[in-house]
Amino acid sequence: MAAESRQPAGSGLYWQDIVYDIPLPKKQRKQSIAENGSSNSPNTSLEKGGELQDPSRTQGLRPIKAGDRRILNGVSGKVERGEMVGLLGASGAGKTTLLNILSARLDSTGELSGQVLFQGSQRDPESWKRTVGFVEQDDVLIPCFTVHETLDYSARLRLDSSISNEEKRQRVEDTLDMLRLEKCRDTRIGNGATRGVSGGERKRTSIGVELVSDVSLLLLDEPTSGLDSFAATNVVSNLKLVATKRNLACLMTIHQPSWNIFCMYDRVMLLTRGSIFYEGPPKKALEWFESLGHRVPEGVNPADYFITIAENLEKSDEGERRIDNLLRAWRENDKSFLHQDNEVSTPSEKIQTSSSSSSSSSASQVDRVLPGDEEEKLATLRDRSKGFAEKKEVESLNGGERQVWKSQDHKGWPTSWLAELRILTERNAKQTMRDLTTLIGSIGQSVILLIIIGFAFFRLGSSQSDVLARIGVLFFLPINASFAVLFPILTQFPLQRQVMIRERSSGLYRTSSFYLSKVIVEIPNTILQRSFFYIIIYWMIGLKGTASSFFIFMGLNYLQLLTSIGLALAIGAASPTIELANIIAPLFNVIFLLFGGNLLPSPPPWFIWLHWISPITYVYSALSVNEFVGSTFDCNGSGSGSGSSASQCYSTGEQVLEQYKLQRFTIGENCGFLVAIAFVFTLTGYFLLRYTGHPRFRYI
Repeated sequence: MAAESRQPAGSGLYWQDIVYDIPLPKKQRKQSIAENGSSNSPNTSLEKGGELQDPSRTQGLRPIKAGDRRILNGVSGKVERGEMVGLLGASGAGKTTLLNILSARLDSTGELSGQVLFQGSQRDPESWKRTVGFVEQDDVLIPCFTVHETLDYSARLRLDSSISNEEKRQRVEDTLDMLRLEKCRDTRIGNGATRGVSGGERKRTSIGVELVSDVSLLLLDEPTSGLDSFAATNVVSNLKLVATKRNLACLMTIHQPSWNIFCMYDRVMLLTRGSIFYEGPPKKALEWFESLGHRVPEGVNPADYFITIAENLEKSDEGERRIDNLLRAWRENDKSFLHQDNEVSTPSEKIQTSSSSSSSSSASQVDRVLPGDEEEKLATLRDRSKGFAEKKEVESLNGGERQVWKSQDHKGWPTSWLAELRILTERNAKQTMRDLTTLIGSIGQSVILLIIIGFAFFRLGSSQSDVLARIGVLFFLPINASFAVLFPILTQFPLQRQVMIRERSSGLYRTSSFYLSKVIVEIPNTILQRSFFYIIIYWMIGLKGTASSFFIFMGLNYLQLLTSIGLALAIGAASPTIELANIIAPLFNVIFLLFGGNLLPSPPPWFIWLHWISPITYVYSALSVNEFVGSTFDCNGSGSGSGSSASQCYSTGEQVLEQYKLQRFTIGENCGFLVAIAFVFTLTGYFLLRYTGHPRFRYI
């Protein structure tokens, strides 16, 4: 059968002689350079902490420069299509770093060398993002969406526009079925504050977000972290089924797996100090370590034992010798014992031979660890996986592209810019409406301020004290808008930014469509929430009672809302966390408040530019002009009992404007400045988000 035949050479991910060095901390780096003479000279001495106790480990590899630390030391390996491989090791062994290198998501720090091939050729930066599915250790999902909605939005954004909506919906249903998420499909994801799906279901949803597309390679960083043994087993067993059914190459790092989970893998790779000390079938590991004198004690999990013996927990010379012996034995042994059953090829063969297809062996291994009620599903799985392999082989001869899961061209964007904007706007709007905590908090804040401000300045008259009260309330309103708008947006933006970075790393959409969708949702949402506040407060205070003045008042406050939204988006784009955003936002608000024209009407020359960039300057001036032009007040020359001198008695609104220097610009000119500031803030936010949220890939 086709499923039982050997996979063609180059049908998976291959890597060879991966070497990665990073600079030591500054103090240690200086000491290392001083001991070795030059930062460019090879460092063959032993590092403190036993990183390279055996200098022969670097034989044939790039030498270590003085002041550097070697994280990965000539690591080679592979994962074939239809195969699930586990990458194990203690903390600091280099497994997560290796996964980041293979996914091309390593940062620019350090020096990297080696070779990584996929499907027998170099990874293509134009298509790689959509070829590989990467599941991070921390689940970054939108809490208010259900499992089905999460996968549905992923399918609509990831799948090519040539695929019909019906096929996309079927893809979502198939993914729910494969990952056993049917029972929780309508349950919200939830977070620490609200109940949602379980940890295992959340992890499987994160996996489904990647699997709903046509990825050929699935990389997972510790998918079982934080899960109990039952949930962890479910996650790994589902991945096993998916890898077989979808013919995926699946590679994952895993921490402290149970023996059942350990046996699910087609192959395991054990790392310590950046080098491999075993790579092969799980059942062969017992035989290999016993041949080296390391027999698993009774009652001890063999997977834990293999990792423990490769760590010098006792911090002794004997522990260092044990680790060196493990690494040397693996390097020097011809590994002939791995081929006794003709099961697997090893990196020592220079990655020139292919491994046996895992389609049939995968199912047999799962049979040993899965409950009996899975037998029927496994039988169906075997038939489907065989049919998939046969269909793929036949259609490749005819030049066809349609398989059980239709493939697509991974170059370019999956959908048009307008389709991205429509889907993201719908998703952002739904998320905003479902964030009841922020929504109720914002409305509650408006109601409380409405009561306090409305009755504190209730029905202002024409006395001199009322003149000062009008000046005060017109200055307070834009300040209140700045704080009231900034923080609700900033509470959501950091999570949305994290989701965007994850999705942009998978090549789902453009930054411009995401950002514009955010703007489109925030503007009407903010205006609707604040409109009833402005309408009621205007008549409660008793401001100028003409229709034209009222509508100008509303328009000016709406422009102030636009500047606040733009500022919030700029701060949110620049802030990776909500904590940092909550530090930056008050800083800007206080500066704009101080130089807004009321507290400091004549700022010193070196700070005058802050006065002109403050949006409060213009909205306060325009509101004052709208209120005071043409107004008259009671003035009997005594300040109307307010204790003011005759020179401070205002009989007309023009006198007030002249006294406070609020008549520099007309209302129309102030509106123009506000529009310009809002545009600059919003555009700045876009460029900041484009810079800070742009996924960075590093290819060898």
